[in-house]
Amino acid sequence: ITIINYYNVIFIFDRILYCIWKSQENKNKRIRNTEENRGKIVMEFSILGSGSSGNSSFIQMGDKCFLIDAGFSGKKTIEKLARINKDISMINGIFITHEHGDHILGLGILSRKYDIPIYLHEVTYKTISHKLGKIDEKNINFIKKDKIVFENCVVSCFEVMHDANICLGYTFEYNRKKLSYASDIGYVDNIIRENFRDSDVIVLESNYDYEMLMTGPYHWELKNRVKGRNGHLSNAEATKFLNTVQSEKLKKIYLMHISKENNTPELAYNSLKEMLIRDNKHHIEVEVALEEETSIYKL
Repeated sequence: ITIINYYNVIFIFDRILYCIWKSQENKNKRIRNTEENRGKIVMEFSILGSGSSGNSSFIQMGDKCFLIDAGFSGKKTIEKLARINKDISMINGIFITHEHGDHILGLGILSRKYDIPIYLHEVTYKTISHKLGKIDEKNINFIKKDKIVFENCVVSCFEVMHDANICLGYTFEYNRKKLSYASDIGYVDNIIRENFRDSDVIVLESNYDYEMLMTGPYHWELKNRVKGRNGHLSNAEATKFLNTVQSEKLKKIYLMHISKENNTPELAYNSLKEMLIRDNKHHIEVEVALEEETSIYKL
């Protein structure tokens, strides 16, 4: 009896040790899987649509999700999010670049109906407040510093030249990944160059082809506005700028805000792609964003 009891104790003790070991092994496995997933996908991005009919983009950094601009109606924004398998309930905030209607159309309804915080310059808010309806004060956040930190997500802003009271560009950084974004920009200065350096993804307008603009239907005052320092970037200007900030780290470039009257997707794409091929930068992917959503890009 004593011997039997002894072996029973040993067996039970072994089972306890095994269960403890197995539990710890499963815990370690979950930790490894989480770390692997974080290493594979630390950032997701999609342009929901870009052009004169509206501009908005989606970015996810870990468990934080944001919209950049809200230039489509609330209903259309929700439909566009659904087509990339995202939901409006995921959105933690909306960053606004400037006051033009193709960037703010759905801003008021989205913030009011879904209780979403808005991040924008105070000057921009004063310009558009009458268009937004009654927004909860807690959801109006003026950007007063060049950086906003959400746990381990860093959003930086910088002024760009455009015919708005204030126009902002943004960089989004998370887990050593960086996306730089400027949707409307008339002239590239050193501030923009510094902010765009060391990017993994660049989102930049390539608005017009110079020859198409000059021979197109716009009257001369509008032509001068488009190509002026407070207007938009041409294909050639966008390519020239991107040539100065490309690096081995850079993986993808989005060209956006393509003019229907003064540009074509092919002209914008070829202008940049020819430079990248010439410089042997075959690793950099180029995508032209139009009115439809781009597929989710995962870093």
